[in-house]
Amino acid sequence: MAATNSDDSRLRLLRAYLDAVTLSEAIQTRIWHAAELTLAQARVLRRLAKEPRSLGQLGTDLLLAPPSMTRLADRLEERGLIARSRDAEDRRKVLVTLTAEGRRLVSAIPIFEGTPIRAAVDRMTVGDRERIAAAMREFSAAVIKVEEESLLVETEA
Repeated sequence: MAATNSDDSRLRLLRAYLDAVTLSEAIQTRIWHAAELTLAQARVLRRLAKEPRSLGQLGTDLLLAPPSMTRLADRLEERGLIARSRDAEDRRKVLVTLTAEGRRLVSAIPIFEGTPIRAAVDRMTVGDRERIAAAMREFSAAVIKVEEESLLVETEA
C-alpha cells in the first residue's frame, strides 16, 4: 500500500525528532560526566538558578507532566541539590529552591558551550531560531497534552 502524504509527514516528523534526540546525546553525556545529572535534571537546576518556582510552575515551564516533575524533584532533593517547602500564602503550593550545593553544581555544568549545537545556533538568523523554537515548543506541548490525557484516562479507570 502506497504511503499517503499524511503518512509521509508523520514519518518525516518522527525521523526529525529522532535526529534531534541523537544530537542531544553528546550534550547528555557531557552533563553526566560533569555532574552526574540527566539533561532534564540539569534543566530544572538551571531554571531554579534564576529564581525559586512552585513545583507546578516548574513542570509547566519545562513541559513536564506532574508525575515526571515530581520524580525529578525527588531525585534532586535526595542529592541535596534542591529543597521543597510549602508556600506560606497558599499551602497547596510546593516551592522549590536550589540549595548551596545545587547552585554550585549548576554554575559548573558546561551545557552548550563549545559544542556544534551552539555553533549552529549562533550561525542561524534570528528568524530561523524563532521559527524552529516555536515549532519545537508546539511539538513538545502536543506530546505533553497526549501524556496528560493518558493519565486522566488511567485515573478514571
